[in-house]
Formats: sequence, C-alpha cells, structure tokens
Amino acid sequence: MASKKNLIYEEILGRLFEGRYRFGAPIPVKEISEETGASRNPIMAALYRLQDNGFVRITAQVGCRVVEPTFDEISDFYRMFAATEGLIGELAAERATPDDLAKLRAINQQIAEIDNTKPDAAQLYQQLNVRFHKQLHAMARSPIVCSRQLANFELSDFYLVQTEGFKAHLGLVYEEHQEIIEAIAEHQCEKAGTQAKMHIDSVARTLLEHLKLTTG
Repeated sequence: MASKKNLIYEEILGRLFEGRYRFGAPIPVKEISEETGASRNPIMAALYRLQDNGFVRITAQVGCRVVEPTFDEISDFYRMFAATEGLIGELAAERATPDDLAKLRAINQQIAEIDNTKPDAAQLYQQLNVRFHKQLHAMARSPIVCSRQLANFELSDFYLVQTEGFKAHLGLVYEEHQEIIEAIAEHQCEKAGTQAKMHIDSVARTLLEHLKLTTG
C-alpha cells in the first residue's frame, strides 16, 4: 500500500510539474482513478501529502484544488528558500572535498552546453539544475537541513512551471552557479552563503516580475 501511495504521489506531482493542473484548478480524483487504476484511498493519501507540501488544498465536502498563492505568499516563500540555500552554501564551503567540487563543476558545465534553441532545453535545464543543487546539498553534509530544502525545491519548480517556465533563467544560471563554486573552492563560507542566497533571489526576482506583468 505504501508503494502504491508513493507511485500515485509521484504521478500527480509529475502532472503538476507538467502544468497539466494550473493554479486554482480542480484535481479530478475520478479521472486519476480511471487512468491509473488506483482506488480513492491511495489517491486521497497522495493528495493529503501534496497538501502538506504546499501544492494543493483539500476542502471537506467540496474537493481538492491546486493552490492559488498570492504574490506575497510566493515572495515570502522565496525569502525563506533563499535564506536556507544560503546556509547550505556556507556549510558546503566548510565541508566540501575536491571530488565534491569536481562533480559540481561537471554538472554546471553541462548546463553551460545546453542549446537554448532546442525544444527540450527547459526540461534538460530543470533536470541538471536539480542535480546541481542535490550535489551542493550533499556537500553540505547536513541531512536535516537539506531534506527540508529539497521539498522547497520541488515547490519552487512548481511555481516556475505555473508562471514563467524554466527557460527564463537559463541565460543567467551558469554564471550564478560559478560564483557559488568558486567561493566554495576558496572555502569562503560567508561568500558562498551569500552567492547561494543571491542565486535563489535572482530566480525569485524574475518569477515575481513575471507575475506582476501577467496579473497586474
């Protein structure tokens, strides 16, 4: 049963990341059941987990909808997200090994080589960006902090899908990552933390500017 719940959770999460369900849209439990062959119980268990992680909102006797956060709620989320990533950057600068850094550089080089004109550029960037930050988190060697930040990354990716998409930041990310890498390589903890925070702040700034333009 636990495995079934996890599969359904990942299925619905994947649909959210694909933009299949937009902000405020209903989550069709019956449709998901018919398409996956899952009963209502594991679907609702997955939806309650998604609610705990900030993706959906369940209302008794009404149903489940994708969240529709306000501008201020998204802004507050990114302030928290950036502050935590700053801490992770500091810890990585304290604890990283040369092998850690080599892996981080290799991932960022792959990001630099993405062809922005290709139709799969955004998807490839998303995948490599997740790898980059997972490697950064591994270098921090703080499972408690990093497990919570991973959930924040999922929510951030969801917000990006729902608003401007991933390509909007693609031209900036390589240089921003490089600033983090060089600070870690020099074991400059405060600088690494600042650069990691600034990187998330940069993503938030372009996303929030997009929201202002599209929502007035």
